[in-house]
Amino acid sequence: MKATSIQIGKTYEVKAGCNTTTVKVKSFNPKTGSWVCETQNGKTVNVKDSARFVREIVPKKPPTAKPVSGKIVTKTEPVNSDKPLSGVDAAYQVLKDTGKPMKVKEIAEIALASGICKLKGATPEFTISAFLQREIKDKGQDSRFIKTGRGLFAAK
Repeated sequence: MKATSIQIGKTYEVKAGCNTTTVKVKSFNPKTGSWVCETQNGKTVNVKDSARFVREIVPKKPPTAKPVSGKIVTKTEPVNSDKPLSGVDAAYQVLKDTGKPMKVKEIAEIALASGICKLKGATPEFTISAFLQREIKDKGQDSRFIKTGRGLFAAK
């Protein structure tokens, strides 16, 4: 990329060794002749060679809202029958419908048997377990799930 086409405040894909990473250009340092950039992880990096800039990343437009249909949804039917629920949403629906703590393997079996979720892995119970544990860890008190015992989860 030409040095004249790199603009402060824009996001670019930059070569780093054999890989590429996304950075946002914060400023230009005239003393060192390098661009001061910030990675997605918040690290500050200096990029001296303009040839390392691969391309500009153009932000995607947010999806437009679709009107909600007046269809009544039963307990084990996905909200949109054309598209199955994600693993964590299916687990929440199963736990909310049963109203009791369940083991992850039971949650996975019910979600897959009812067709509300399609997980392609060999061990869907491990996938759902990881989803649940990650949501509890990341969201804390705002999580939709509670760990009630070893391998047992319930919906709030």
